[in-house]
Amino acid sequence: MEGGINMANSPSRLPLKRKFIAVLLAAILPGFGHIYLGLAQKGIQFIALLLLDITALVYFTSQGIQINLPFLGLLALLVPVIYFYNVYDVLQSTDWINEHIRAYVPFKKKNRPYAGLRGISFGLLLILEGTVICILLLRPYWLRNVVSFWGGYLTAFVCLLIGILLLTFQGIRIYRALHKGSQEKTGGAIHAHKN
Repeated sequence: MEGGINMANSPSRLPLKRKFIAVLLAAILPGFGHIYLGLAQKGIQFIALLLLDITALVYFTSQGIQINLPFLGLLALLVPVIYFYNVYDVLQSTDWINEHIRAYVPFKKKNRPYAGLRGISFGLLLILEGTVICILLLRPYWLRNVVSFWGGYLTAFVCLLIGILLLTFQGIRIYRALHKGSQEKTGGAIHAHKN
């Protein structure tokens, strides 16, 4: 310890995470880039989502049931979406982690009253995903009937729900931008009038 500074934990001794290694791991094995960065929960979640999607895709294409092609297309499109978002998120997370290492800011906040709920919800989500994968691998008869009959409706409902959510979030974003602009104009006019 020199001059009151613990040299073992000084920022100059902490290794920065290499973006190339993180992206290479994420590109080869989705989720492993996050694990390299120390974000194990996020990495495991990407692995589980990708496994769940691939298992569902294999299940629905291997069954002798009449399934709606848009539903299969939706499942098939989720694979590259998850994959490329994984790579993008690793790029962003590497920059964030390296900024914190350079600034020597701890990654975790202290005194979070609901910190344990995040771990519990993560565990429950993994249990749910594992259960769905097991059900898909067991190939129960009732699931074939449900998918055969309700597959098209479910796909249409999911697409409608996504469209409505995107439209709502975009509308809120536009409203806030317009509202913020009108407040700045009004505030500026009042301030100029007072002078």
